[in-house]
Amino acid sequence: MSIKIKNISYKKTKDIRILETVLANWFNNPKELNLIEPRMSYPFNFKKWVELSYKESNIESFSWKNDMWIIGLGNIRFNENTQKAHAFHIFTDPKYRNQGLATKMLEHLESLAKNKNMEALTINVVPKNNSAKALYEKIGFKNIKSSKKKWEKMEKIIA
Repeated sequence: MSIKIKNISYKKTKDIRILETVLANWFNNPKELNLIEPRMSYPFNFKKWVELSYKESNIESFSWKNDMWIIGLGNIRFNENTQKAHAFHIFTDPKYRNQGLATKMLEHLESLAKNKNMEALTINVVPKNNSAKALYEKIGFKNIKSSKKKWEKMEKIIA
């Protein structure tokens, strides 16, 4: 298995077609959609997905590819004012989970944040997503803000 991280864009027509198909397939399970984006209701709506998170220009998106197939995604938003980067929508196709891919993506995003002189990397996690919380804690994230509602905010100091 040859897995590579590649840039992908929510602004390029070719990438949009691919992303819409891949995400609709992954999020045909309402539980998966709720764990990654609780602001969205089922059924998955690609246009709403883009409107919620991908309108800003300071976002970079990446896909994991196994040969030509997208098997995961990761995104990062940079905030020059706060010197913090925010990772979001880290998702791995269920068939490829538990192989360290999310860890590799987060390491990649952390490296990008370091290269842009960010001081910290934040990520939001749904409180009931225990496997994601355990992963983030394992690689150095600390819970900085808890909410019983939609998100818990975690942060890793990288500077």
